[in-house]
Amino acid sequence: MENMTEKQEEVLHHIMCISGGFMGGYALFSRVGNFGSAQTANLIEIILNIFGRDYKEVSLRVFALLLFILGNVSGALIKQRFGRFVLKIYTFVVLILGFVAISFIPEDADVVLALLPIFFMSSVQWFTFTGTRKYNCSTIFSTNNLKQMVLGYTYYHLTGKDEDREKGRFYLLSLTFFHIGAVLAVLTCLKFGIRAGYFGIIIVIVAEIVSIEREVKQNI
Repeated sequence: MENMTEKQEEVLHHIMCISGGFMGGYALFSRVGNFGSAQTANLIEIILNIFGRDYKEVSLRVFALLLFILGNVSGALIKQRFGRFVLKIYTFVVLILGFVAISFIPEDADVVLALLPIFFMSSVQWFTFTGTRKYNCSTIFSTNNLKQMVLGYTYYHLTGKDEDREKGRFYLLSLTFFHIGAVLAVLTCLKFGIRAGYFGIIIVIVAEIVSIEREVKQNI
């Protein structure tokens, strides 16, 4: 049963990579190239807008930063008090409500305002889904995953160790599923516009089914 739950854990990870890719692709495609799943650009934009004296934009981006922080804090509190299973349920609820919210925000709304739900959603998802027991792996962006894939296959070429090949494979699949999510976001946005956010709910529901099934089998 242990091998089964490990496989389901990896399947769940890949589904959440699709979710992360969908969020990122949706944000970039529907909101003029703005990425709501990481704070690096947002923090730089805060500095640029301070120098540009665009204090409305500064306020929105600081609020986005606070939402990202709140996502991590809320996840830590729930995990500490109620455990990982409740944390996952909380995350799924946040994602479903978030996908509904972004689908209602008008297309001509301020781009940062429109992405506020994604700042919170991505923070919560990143806190909860950080890979598997074997590998630490983000499900909301790709930079470190790309690095780890390259290192895994590089070391396998140098040493011939199966563990390095397995590491490369894991991160390659994570990148693949992430970008499958991004492709789904583009295709659905082309067809349905802002309302494409609803399709993210389907991804979350599938993830929730896998998660519950894994918990049940783990406790048998």
